[in-house]
Amino acid sequence: MSRVLALLALIGAATAQAQYPGAALRLRDCIRMALERHPEMALARAQLSAAAADLTAAFGSYLPSITFSAGYSRQLNVEGGRTINVGGQIIRLPAVDPNSYSMSLIGTYTLFDGFVREGVFQQRRAAVDAAEAGLEFTRQQLVAQVVQHYIEALKAERIVAVRQRFYELAQQELERARAQVELGRMAPTLLPTQESELANREVALLQARQERDLARLRLALLIGAEPGQELRLADPEIADSIPEAELVALRQQVSTPELLVQKALAQRTDLAAAQRRLRAAEALLSVARGSSLPTITASGGWSWANSALRDFSQLGRSFIGVQLSLPIFDNFRAHSQLENARLQQVQAAAQVERLRQQIITEVRTTALKLEALAAQLLAAQRAVRAAETAFAAARERAQLGMLTPIERLTAEAQLLSAHTTAVQLAYEFQATRMQLRFALGELQDVGQ
Repeated sequence: MSRVLALLALIGAATAQAQYPGAALRLRDCIRMALERHPEMALARAQLSAAAADLTAAFGSYLPSITFSAGYSRQLNVEGGRTINVGGQIIRLPAVDPNSYSMSLIGTYTLFDGFVREGVFQQRRAAVDAAEAGLEFTRQQLVAQVVQHYIEALKAERIVAVRQRFYELAQQELERARAQVELGRMAPTLLPTQESELANREVALLQARQERDLARLRLALLIGAEPGQELRLADPEIADSIPEAELVALRQQVSTPELLVQKALAQRTDLAAAQRRLRAAEALLSVARGSSLPTITASGGWSWANSALRDFSQLGRSFIGVQLSLPIFDNFRAHSQLENARLQQVQAAAQVERLRQQIITEVRTTALKLEALAAQLLAAQRAVRAAETAFAAARERAQLGMLTPIERLTAEAQLLSAHTTAVQLAYEFQATRMQLRFALGELQDVGQ
């Protein structure tokens, strides 16, 4: 931007290095830490894993189920029940083996279940697609939050640097004024004004430091930094100023919100996730309808039982069969299931429409804000140049003795205000530009 802003940036970087030694965190470092540590990412990944497991189970319903069982029992009262009474005569029965063994291997396969399997499989596959889109949206949402907090922290640091520099200038001016008073070259009545200005700048500096510390704390909590860890931020890709040509080009880009809305509706992963949840709800309708249709199941297997582990071929039995099950009256459970499936479909469709309207509002609102910030930043940059010219002229007049200390402070305060406004608008513009990229669904590659 200007030499003064460049000098202030260097001062801010040097101050940060002196206070917080160690490697500085860039934006991509903070994004990586947040993606690795934030609980929302862990939750989204777990949801995707669970949905994938459900899809595997739905596929398994197309496969036969096979069950093997084996058992052993022993009769404890071997003598019991070995005699019978026939016409008053007691007849003793022969001894039996107390041991009993059994084994069976049974397989079943559903031939037809009213297309319930197909509906469940489609629903689970749509749920997996929705979970994948939800994971990507969670990632983009977290990236956007990290970028916003990072830029807010950088802005707070730069504001501290600006106010620190002008506070030091006010101290120098006050010391110079006191020296002039001691030499009798300036009236003592002018000192309280400069002392008041110094006190005001000190208050502003303390407030800026507080805002910086709070911004760092918010960022540290978001990225999962260690408790008590001091953050030092530095990223050469995030500048204190935006070139005028870039501002003009961006104003032209956001001047057609209809195109931006179309792009957002095509790219937003949360909308894609909602649409896939709608498909899952529609698939549940076929499941509910199929519950009232007949089910045909084939089964087959082998079973064996004996008092000893032998004679498998003689005592073993093999069998096959087909079973038809037709629900005649199920106490209205099928009707209730169908109505609940319809309700879920209506709710999913309403969610898609609500999200669609929300995305349109976000894109239009953010585009308008960004266009306004671009115009304000252009004006602020002109104000900085004018204030620098005025301050340079005031400094020359002061050196010639043609300017009072109060007039010099006024010019300096105007320069401070112009610089502060320009820095604030520059970082707010960059944060809003990232918000627009998030609203458009264009953060797929950020942080990867």
